[in-house]
Amino acid sequence: MTPSYSVHVWDTTTNFAIGSHLVTFENVKHIGWAKYLNDIGEAFFTIDQDDPKLAAVADTLREKEGLAHVSIQRDDKVVWRGFVGEHDADERDAIFYSYGYEAHLYWLVTLWNMSWKKEEVGDILADLVTRFRTGIPDSPLAWITSGTIEDPVTTSGGSTKIELPSYKTYYKRILFALKELSAVATSDTTNTCFFEFAHSTTPTTKTVTFNFWKDRSTSQPIVLAWGTNVSKFGERFAPILARNHVVGVGSGAHNLLLRYNNPHSAGTRGYTAFGRRQEPVYFSWVRDQTDLERVVKLRQARALRFDMDLSLQMAPNSLPPLDGYALGDRFPVRIDRGITQVDKTMQMVGIQVLANRGAEIVRPLMLDRSGS
Repeated sequence: MTPSYSVHVWDTTTNFAIGSHLVTFENVKHIGWAKYLNDIGEAFFTIDQDDPKLAAVADTLREKEGLAHVSIQRDDKVVWRGFVGEHDADERDAIFYSYGYEAHLYWLVTLWNMSWKKEEVGDILADLVTRFRTGIPDSPLAWITSGTIEDPVTTSGGSTKIELPSYKTYYKRILFALKELSAVATSDTTNTCFFEFAHSTTPTTKTVTFNFWKDRSTSQPIVLAWGTNVSKFGERFAPILARNHVVGVGSGAHNLLLRYNNPHSAGTRGYTAFGRRQEPVYFSWVRDQTDLERVVKLRQARALRFDMDLSLQMAPNSLPPLDGYALGDRFPVRIDRGITQVDKTMQMVGIQVLANRGAEIVRPLMLDRSGS
């Protein structure tokens, strides 16, 4: 059965939370929404300029753009929440572009010289959440609920919490700090570390909660296969990005400048077979020479990988969006088509959905799992 979509727009309250209902658009020409791991969600919807509901709220909606909340409902469930950011319009249509609440983190910044010494990553994350919720006057995220913040660990499925010897920020965008800490938490492990602004699928529940998960991923039994439930795909494979000789430089205590060369000759991407491909990397602070060598080796291991970016377009009704599965989950993927040969488990790092008056297109974005 083809799902029914509607868009609901809400005013804000005095602390920028979701307020009173402004309008519901049922006759949406085109609608699209997307969610990504550790990045900003996005959505758009197209309304006919002759829609009487648009005319009734046009002045209010124009005034509230950049603030007004929006929820997208698929049948009786909310599948996306965020805020209306901007619009394009011509004589026929108005296209509204919306962004997930992660976008607010882009224009909220840390303090100057916000410093942590020998702190666990989970504690640093908690401080950043406090910063964007209560530490910045008139923060548009002051109403967000602080939920679960798990402590990232040093090994795949391990229990030893990651402690950073030093971490400093100087008016850094909080979004970038969270993305950076998520990458540190993942490192060379198979742990799926990510932050999210989680919302309920129940239309009457307006609460949005910030969470950080140290390893949240489920192995799904559904096989995503070309010619079966995958109707189209797009592959990007760029081994030119591989590096086999990382030259690391790090600043240490007492103004020490440490260096470490890490050339790699073996294998199909080693310099003997692939030619020398160097990459200089600078670390603003390392504890000592051992610490520099450790992080350079981690970067080298990642630089030798040649992952593919894979986008899939699912056959109609074969994979309802985020129904029984979640971003970060792992799926068997099988494609046997010319140069594209895939038969392995991949991780869903994003999903894009397009609904066009009766037709729904679901596009999962897949990557190799970190550390695999």
